[in-house]
This record gives sequence, structure tokens and C-alpha cells, in this order.
Amino acid sequence: MSDTPRTDERKASFALDTIRQLETELTAVTEQLKAAQDGWHDEITKGLSELKRAESIYTKAQERAERAEEQRDRLADLVKQFIYILDITEESDGGRLFHPTNITSCRAGDLQKAGQLVEALRRAVKGGSDEPQG
Repeated sequence: MSDTPRTDERKASFALDTIRQLETELTAVTEQLKAAQDGWHDEITKGLSELKRAESIYTKAQERAERAEEQRDRLADLVKQFIYILDITEESDGGRLFHPTNITSCRAGDLQKAGQLVEALRRAVKGGSDEPQG
């Protein structure tokens, strides 16, 4: 049994309408995908830009930390040299031991504080507590 030409025409028309509807839906979905892809691209670009900025900040912080460590090491070395000079002991012609390098001040309170600080530096250099006493 064969369909009538009218039935075949209706089937063809229905198939054509379905194809057109699917093409319209496909076009809409394609446009949505392209818009999403463009959005993703923008987000990825922004993310990469922020990552580069964070990397730059990290690099600068790392460089500052390295400089601070170098300054700390240099300061520690200077303090050790200073304490070494203050700790030098010699013997006088009369046989008495003395320190040839002294810190003086005409203000007794300042001299006492300076002495406490030197003692704290001395302890710090030798690995003890660096807190001044008193």
C-alpha cells in the first residue's frame, strides 16, 4: 500500500518544517555557545592578568625579604664587631686588666641604659636573651 501524493506532501512539509525548526534551534545554541566561549575567554584573560600581577607582587616581596635578610645579616655582623671591640681586654704596665674602648656619657641615666643595651647586644651575639635587664 502506498501513501497518496497528498500524504507524501504533508510528510515532506512536516519534515521540512522540523528541519527549519532544528536549524533555528541549532543557530540559537551556536550563538549561546559562542557568547559563553567569549565570556570564558574574557574570564581566562582576566585570570591570567591577575595571576601575572600576583606573581609580580610575590617576586617583589621575595626580593624585599632577601634584602631585609642581607641587611639583618650585615647588622648582626656589625654588632658582633662592635661587641668584639668593646670586649677587648689589655694588661697595663702595672699588671691590671682593662678595656681600652669605653662608652662615656655625662648623663648617668643614659650611661646606665647604654650599658644595659650593650649587655643585651652581648648576650644576643653569644646566643642568649637579647632583652635588656632592668
